[in-house]
Amino acid sequence: MGPARLSAASVAFSSPVSTPSNFERHANRLRTAPLFSGLTDAESQEILSSGRLRCYFPDEIMFSQGQPAKALLLIESGSVKLTQVSPDGNEVILWMNGRGESIGLQAEDPGGLYSCTAKVVERCRAVIWDHARVVALLCKYQRLGKNLNQILTHRLQELEIRFREVATERVAHRLAMTLLRLQDRIGKPCEGGVEICLSREELAQMTGTTLFTISRLLSKWGEDGIITPRREAVIVRRPSGLEQIGDCGI
Repeated sequence: MGPARLSAASVAFSSPVSTPSNFERHANRLRTAPLFSGLTDAESQEILSSGRLRCYFPDEIMFSQGQPAKALLLIESGSVKLTQVSPDGNEVILWMNGRGESIGLQAEDPGGLYSCTAKVVERCRAVIWDHARVVALLCKYQRLGKNLNQILTHRLQELEIRFREVATERVAHRLAMTLLRLQDRIGKPCEGGVEICLSREELAQMTGTTLFTISRLLSKWGEDGIITPRREAVIVRRPSGLEQIGDCGI
């Protein structure tokens, strides 16, 4: 993977890049995000208006593992991968996040350090709230803190499922289930299916297997018409085929 185009969290806290009218137009698409569950439209709008919209480019770092947690980010478009690096330098992809998903701070504890690095995969826009603003919002809207806790709970549950899959399931099952999750999370409709913009190396990281095994399975599933493999992407053509593989573990 290539080096990050921009480094550290200082990038994320520069001046807004959109006019207020553009901000409102983009923010309107986010009111149904899990972050605003149970909040009224007026409350959601007030929270959104207190943040600022920023554009990020592919390979740009939104925040880095081990740095002070300075912001909560809500993705309005594009996709971001969250990674951790082990002491010996091996990178593991924890999450792929897309529109409507929140990344950054840890629930009701805005302090501490980032536990992972957020790197842009596809050009994205995100609403940013800095540390002080998040503290104020959590004090004013108790529901917001509950939503953050719920989001983290869902992520923990998915991590537990993925851990079990790595420990007990065959690679074909793990890859099929990963593609189905990614289709819902970061997939983009395209001619003939849904495109998932991830390399084979990244899919190997997410499923705990080798690049060779991923390439072999994608080629076979391509011949079966389930997917169309690309150099840096996979087009899911028949989700039902993936579901069958996931159910049977074949």
